[in-house]
Amino acid sequence: MNPQLYPPSFVDRLMQSVQRLPIPYLLTYSLLFLLESALFHIISWVDGWLPPYRFSPLALTFPLWLWGPLAIMTYLNSVSLEALANFRPLMDMPDEATSRLKYEFTTMPARGVMISGGIWTIVYVMFTYLSLDTMYTANGFGALAKGFSVVGGWISFFVGSAIYYHTIRQLRLVNRTVRMVKQFDLFRLDPVYAFSALTSRTGISWVILLSLTLLIVPLQTAPFPNLTMLILQVVLAVSAFALPLRIVNSHLVSEKRRLLAELDQRVKATLARLHRALDDNALEDVAQLNNAIAGLNAEREILAKIPTWPWRAGMFTGFLSIVVLPILLFLLQLFLARWFGS
Repeated sequence: MNPQLYPPSFVDRLMQSVQRLPIPYLLTYSLLFLLESALFHIISWVDGWLPPYRFSPLALTFPLWLWGPLAIMTYLNSVSLEALANFRPLMDMPDEATSRLKYEFTTMPARGVMISGGIWTIVYVMFTYLSLDTMYTANGFGALAKGFSVVGGWISFFVGSAIYYHTIRQLRLVNRTVRMVKQFDLFRLDPVYAFSALTSRTGISWVILLSLTLLIVPLQTAPFPNLTMLILQVVLAVSAFALPLRIVNSHLVSEKRRLLAELDQRVKATLARLHRALDDNALEDVAQLNNAIAGLNAEREILAKIPTWPWRAGMFTGFLSIVVLPILLFLLQLFLARWFGS
C-alpha cells in the first residue's frame, strides 16, 4: 500500500479476506448467511421461542443485514473500478493520481467506519428500545433467543451499516471525479455514461436490501423504526442514482448551449453573406450559401437530438421501473393487506 494513503477499515480487511478465498465471495457470504440463520433457529428451538424445526423469517433479518451489505459493497467496489476505467479517457490525470483514486473508491478509512459504527450503535440502541415490546416480547422471544438476537443485531448494525458510509462516500467520489473534467464532448458520450452504471447499481442494490427486509419483517412488527428506515432507504436509493451525476448534466447542457451559440453566429454570418450576394445578383454565391444554410440547419438538428443526461437512453426509465414501481406496489399491497385485515 502507498504509505501516503490511509489504512483500510476492518470492514475492507474482512471483504479482502473473503475475496482471497478459493470460492466466489457471493457464495461465501451466502453460506455465512445460512450458517448464522441456522444457528439462530437452533437457539430459538432450544429456547422454546420456536417449536422444533419451525421456520421464522424474522430470524433472517440480522444475518441479511450483516452479510448482504458486505456482498453488495464488494460488488460495488468492482463496478466502481470498471466505471473509473471507462471514464478515464475524459481526465488528464497521471497514473499515480489514478491509482490513488482507485484506492479511494474501493477502500474506506478506518476512522470513518468506526465513527459510522458508533453512530449506528446508538441508532440500534434506540431501535431495540422502541421495538422491544412489538418485536421481542410480542413474538414470545425467550431469554436465550432474545440475547442472541440483540447481540447479533448489534453486530449487524455495527458492521453492516458500513454500507451507508460506503454508499455516501462512493457517490461523493463520483461527484468529485466528474468535476475534474473541464469540458465534455457531446460527440463522445460513451465515457460520460461510465458512472451511471455505478450509481444505478447502487440504487438497485439498496432496493434489493429494502425489498428483502420488507418481505421478512413486516412494517407492523416495529412500525416506527421500520417506517423510518424504509423512508431513509428509498430516498437513498433514488438519490444514489441521480444526484452524483447532476454536475455531468450541467456540463453537458453548458457544452450544448455553447455549440448552439457558435452555430447561431455562423448562421448569422452566412445570412449576411447571402443578403450581400442577393444584392449583388451573385447567383452562384446564392446557391452555395443556400447549401451552407441547409448544412447549418442539419447541424442544429443533430445538436438538438444529442442527450444531456449522463446515462444511456432508457436507463432512467428502466431504473424507475426496477426501483420505484416494485416498492410502491409492494407498499400498496401491504397497505391493502393491513386495511382489509383490520
